[in-house]
Amino acid sequence: MNWIEVSITTTSAGTEFVEGQLLNSGISGWQVIDMEEMRTCLAENPRSWDYIDERLFEDISEFVTVKFYTADDDAGSAALEAVKARLAGLKSSMLNTDLGPLAVSLKQVDDEGWLENWKKYFKPIEIGERIVIKPEWEEYAPSGRIVVSINPGNAFGTGAHETTRMCIEALDRNISPGDTMLDLGCGSGILSVTALLLGADKCIALDINPDAAAITSKNAGLNGIPEEKLYVFTGDIINSPYLQKKVKALEYDCIAANIAADSIIALSALIAGMGCLKAGGVLIASGIIADRSKEVHAALISAGYSIAETVTSGEWVCIIAAV
Repeated sequence: MNWIEVSITTTSAGTEFVEGQLLNSGISGWQVIDMEEMRTCLAENPRSWDYIDERLFEDISEFVTVKFYTADDDAGSAALEAVKARLAGLKSSMLNTDLGPLAVSLKQVDDEGWLENWKKYFKPIEIGERIVIKPEWEEYAPSGRIVVSINPGNAFGTGAHETTRMCIEALDRNISPGDTMLDLGCGSGILSVTALLLGADKCIALDINPDAAAITSKNAGLNGIPEEKLYVFTGDIINSPYLQKKVKALEYDCIAANIAADSIIALSALIAGMGCLKAGGVLIASGIIADRSKEVHAALISAGYSIAETVTSGEWVCIIAAV
């Protein structure tokens, strides 16, 4: 399959807003290229680098590039048009914020080129006190941390983005041996696999992306997760009585939803109505741009949850709720 590499030109101030529009358009993975931020990082951490070729910065741009990939087919074209419409709305509604040109450029790439682009930027990431997310193809010296090996394929979830990191940190604080977990919008399966490696006994994972089930199962295999501990389903739980029945078959100590604010709002009442979150259990909701956090808070409270904790990272919010 061929893919379209989509590059959006914005500013440092506009990056989080562009990311929010991507997430709300159903785009679940992207790369941010901020050369000025890289220069600052190098200047502030000189001992971390033996040698830097200054030619890297010769063509440095004042703008930031947000890059993502979508399939070169009808569905991909529809997703791209949705992004363009949201960017146009963003520009007209935020006249007092320097968002840059929000120019969109396109480039066709094949499967191999798309996957290799991911690999260049995905390195081991230590998260919290106990977890390290390690790409399948990278080495990592033993450090006493729980190693989660991941090959994201074309699904969301490498641990690099704030939303996923906050979820993993929340899992680290809340998962106990023997727990059951529901992972809504599992993507690469990174949260399901992490929870099981933290000691959870069983996990049900769902995603609307038809590729997610295979990728999640593969990543479970990479980490030695037995098949009977992880069940992965494809579809939209809001509109699928079949999936609702499958989910209701268990009660959960933890439900994770690393998805867009609109989806969390829609799911909050549905999941509460199912009564499948155990007393004392937690709902970890992430993927929420800061401007939408009050709406999500209100929806969760209306559905009968209490807000136990709210964590922020940049412009992103993770809410831990309880029943």
